[in-house]
Formats: sequence, structure tokens, C-alpha cells
Amino acid sequence: MSQETSVVEVRDLKVHFQVKNAPAGELRSRHDVVKAVDGVTLGIRRGEVISIVGESGSGKTTLGRAVIALTPPTSGEVFVEGRKIDYRKRSVLKDLWKSMQMVFQDPYSTFNPLSTVLDNLSTPLRKFKIATGEGDLRKRVEDALSGVGLRPDEVLDKYPNQLSGGQRQRVSIARAMVVGPEVLIADEPVSMIDVSLRAGILQLLKDLNLAKKLTVVFITHDLAVAQYISDRIAVMYRGKIVEIGTSKDVVTSPLHPYTQLLIKSAPRLRGEQSWNEADSNVLKSVDPYAFSGCAFYPRCPIGVDRCVTAEPALFEVTKGHFVSCFVRGDPSKRDPSPP
Repeated sequence: MSQETSVVEVRDLKVHFQVKNAPAGELRSRHDVVKAVDGVTLGIRRGEVISIVGESGSGKTTLGRAVIALTPPTSGEVFVEGRKIDYRKRSVLKDLWKSMQMVFQDPYSTFNPLSTVLDNLSTPLRKFKIATGEGDLRKRVEDALSGVGLRPDEVLDKYPNQLSGGQRQRVSIARAMVVGPEVLIADEPVSMIDVSLRAGILQLLKDLNLAKKLTVVFITHDLAVAQYISDRIAVMYRGKIVEIGTSKDVVTSPLHPYTQLLIKSAPRLRGEQSWNEADSNVLKSVDPYAFSGCAFYPRCPIGVDRCVTAEPALFEVTKGHFVSCFVRGDPSKRDPSPP
């Protein structure tokens, strides 16, 4: 995707962590590194809601943190508005954090518990020198709270522990929005609040997307939630994007076996559960020290010999729908009648 059509462009981004207390020796550098993000290339379009979906440990949160420069990448490039982010320059990062904000999974841990809501939301306004005085500062905070469905007079003077979970998450979103960002990265924003309140937070993010042309990167493990809120969905597994396409294409016509497994494992209110224990069992054993193929191969029911020695690229199967799979993606290897 070209920079002209993307507000954020990620190119071959890698975030690797050295395992602590790993034994010294010849194998240390090769096999004691966690590849949390391993070569992700992604264009995030202006004004869209794109979900990054995957199970715990897939690398989705690390990807979001790397894009916003909270976790420095090992290698790769990130462009915002066509400008390459230099992680060494504080002035560049300050501009980045004004145009791009993040909402975290646990809102309580992101607030100063000794400061009121007014003080917590005033901090970014003072940091970025946005408000022209105390009166303007207070009005901007009140407008931000009203914009997320809260009554300022009810919450301004409260401390984080005096708010409900839903209120805290809304205040967290208000704090991100108060500086007027163009991109909002929301990391599992509904996973720690009551089920009855989740729909309201999701609708709020959709409303902000539409009203302010806000670009939203929504990180979640739940494909059903991703389908509800997203224009596009990118599925991650072991640090790589294995499938990406429109929300409808990915959920109703999944191509990658991992995406299909995620859909099967989602709980259903009606009908029989389509997932069974055999679906999650390891189907093949491989030598981790010699294996250099597709990361999903040990769990894959349709893997072929080529999957053992090579990693598939993202193939475009239909317009805008990509999959990293030799069987489902590569025209020369595609199964004409996949199960």
C-alpha cells in the first residue's frame, strides 16, 4: 500500500526480545530470542477502523506499542503521514504522540491514583502546550468528557478509584482524545469491563471514527468484536500477519486455517459448538532447531511438504483479501476444493 493512501505505513517491522537467563553458548543467539513481531508490513488507511486479531502471545499488542514508539523496534520502518519515525529524536516522538494516542487494556493502571480526573486530563494539554489558560484548559477537558458520554460535573473532581470500570475506560478515551489525535490505538479496551458495558464502548469508538474521521487500530483476541467494529481485519500468529482483508471477507470467507480455528473456537449462543478438542491438538511434530517453515505448520490440518522449508508470503486471493498460505494462497499450489 502506498504512503499516499495510508496515514501509517509499517514496513518489515521486527521486535525481538532476548530471553533472560538463557544458557550461554552457541545456540543462544539463534534460539533464545522471542520474535514478538517478525516482519510485519501493513498500511493503515486514513479514517478506517482496522482490527489486529490473534490469541495471547501473537504479537498484536507489541505491534501496536511499536507503531506508537512505546516499544522500540529491532528493525524495520514506520512512516506517519509519509514521514519516517526516528526513534532517537525526542522532538519527533513528541509530535508522534500528539497525532497518535493509545488506550490501554487496564485504564486504572494508566492514571495517577492521587490525581483527580481534571488533573489527569489536564496533564497532556499542558505537556503539549495546547490550552491557552486555565479556563481554556478546563473547557477542553469538559468537552472531551462530554464527547465520550460522561457528565463533566459528575466526574471532574473524582479520583480513579471512585469511578466504575466503564467510566474509567471512557475517561481513558477522553484523555487520549483531548489532544486531538488523528490515530487511536485501542488495546483490548473492552476486555476488563462488564459485558453489559462493552457495546457502549465499542459504539463510542465507532462514533468517534465517524464524527472525527478518526483512524482506529483496534487490538483484540475476539473475532466477533472485531467483526462488529472493523472495516478491515488483520489476523496475527507468532508475530506475523497471516490473513488480512475486509471484515466481511475474513469472517465469512476465512482462508487461513488459523483464522478458521479462531472462528470455530468462538462461543455460540445457539446451535452446536463447531470447535472440538482435536482442532487445538498439535498435529505434527517438528525439530524446532532445524525447522524453518510456516510457523503454523505444526497445528495445520492442510500443510504440505513445502510448508516445512519455506515461509509463505501474503498472497492476494481476491481483491484486498490476502493470506499467508501456500495451499490457500499460492495459485501454483492452491487447493481447488479446500475443506
